[in-house]
Amino acid sequence: MNAPRPEERPKTVTIIVNGRSKTLPKKEVLTFEEVIALAFENPPTGDGIQYTVQYTRGHGNKPAGTLVEGQSVKIKEGMEFDVTSTNRS
Repeated sequence: MNAPRPEERPKTVTIIVNGRSKTLPKKEVLTFEEVIALAFENPPTGDGIQYTVQYTRGHGNKPAGTLVEGQSVKIKEGMEFDVTSTNRS
């Protein structure tokens, strides 16, 4: 078995977050917090700020769903995420 050559590019996966294409190093899962960071350069913070993360085009056993804080989802090429922030008053 040959060792990978240094000139080979690392594997990546391209996903869509809030309509924008994002290319990441390939990995198994993406956490709720990582999706927020991809969606917002400077995420809104403070008391009452909550996020909703919905995804589509996921893996066959769960192609669509919602992530909540502390959860993660198995990612795949072309997966789409819609992230919104809400301010509960």
